[in-house]
Amino acid sequence: MLRNRLFLKSSLVAGVAFVVVATGPLAAAESPAGAPAKLVEVAGSPFPRVVLTEQAAKRLSIQTEALREETAKRWMMMNAQVEIASGEPSVNAITETASIAPAGESGQARQSLIKVPVDAASQMLIAVVDDEDDEDETGDHDEFAEIFGVANPADEDKDGLVVVLLTGQGRSGKYYTARPVAVKDRDDGRFFEFLEASSGVKPGDHAFVAMKAPESGSMAKIVPYSSVVYDEHGDSWLYSNPEPLVFVRQKVAVERVLGDIAVLSDGPARGTPVVSVGAVELMGVELKFGGH
Repeated sequence: MLRNRLFLKSSLVAGVAFVVVATGPLAAAESPAGAPAKLVEVAGSPFPRVVLTEQAAKRLSIQTEALREETAKRWMMMNAQVEIASGEPSVNAITETASIAPAGESGQARQSLIKVPVDAASQMLIAVVDDEDDEDETGDHDEFAEIFGVANPADEDKDGLVVVLLTGQGRSGKYYTARPVAVKDRDDGRFFEFLEASSGVKPGDHAFVAMKAPESGSMAKIVPYSSVVYDEHGDSWLYSNPEPLVFVRQKVAVERVLGDIAVLSDGPARGTPVVSVGAVELMGVELKFGGH
């Protein structure tokens, strides 16, 4: 059964334990004879290959799996605010509207305007990915609903439409559809108008606007969160496994983590074997044997 995975893009990765060195029951670097690990320099790379003996790999419980890619529906979630309440005349003439509104509905649509400020910091990127590996037979698990208290809007495929969640008292969990509009002499934000009745809406009401992102439908790189390790600078890494018992550290960019899955905005190619269990221990081996 497919399972929706939700990822929000931000400048911070929440709940991360930063790892500097992990020690293990391995011989010291100055004892090469019979050592369970060795480092091999790679031409053009600042990072050596970590080569383990078969026994060392077993002791560290190293496990790997292939990096995969899935199509991601991506939405921009933006903080917004109601500017013109239901039933009030517009103080700014609407000079242009999208052509997607159903015929005869324009009078109803202009009940309220929702303003999204020109503020990149207020935007979050949502990527909803179908997890084909999920064998949960109890039903789809919707992390979007857990966070926002409502069903995931990502099945809304009408280009140009947005989904508005009013968050004022008594309206939590209520979605409305809206469309983008241009407002005369206003360049301080993006504006949307409701396409359905929105009784009780007041100026100043807060809202979230979910709008399909231009990159919706692009591929997302997915690895287990256990594959990702962080150094003392906060940089994120994983270990690829190009051949048996050989491991190479690679820098990755983590878009967001939820649960046991990490989405990468930059990382190895699809199908690359990556360490899913034992990555922290491998970093410890590399730093210890490399004298860092």
